Amino acid sequence: MSYRRAHYLTLCAGITCIASCMPPAPPVPPTVPTPALSEEDLKPEERPDITITDLEEVSSPDHKVVTVTGTLVNRGMGATREVYVRVEALNREGAVVATADSDTIGGRILPGATARFSVRLENRADIERYHVEALAR
Repeated sequence: MSYRRAHYLTLCAGITCIASCMPPAPPVPPTVPTPALSEEDLKPEERPDITITDLEEVSSPDHKVVTVTGTLVNRGMGATREVYVRVEALNREGAVVATADSDTIGGRILPGATARFSVRLENRADIERYHVEALAR
């Protein structure tokens, strides 16, 4: 046997050995059928939507305190829980010069229902307007 042929056979045997030592290809995962699409009725989100109406500012007889009153209207689809009102007194430049919170509005405000609130603040000469918002805890 010639040197070339022996070298060729050794090379072929080496390649066969390397090819047989390779790990087999991973199996192809089975395909999962895609579920059919369907429609379902979604329930409307039951959230409260509070609007503040009928704002009024009443000064005390001695003009030291002002009381801001109004009505909360729940125009949403869900009842409220633990709602309170924050009143910020603003000066001409829009800076907050006084802040006060109402007590928690008792009970729940059901959809379509109303509740009254009142907040007392120090009556200051530099108060130009009020920012009033309803907050929930």
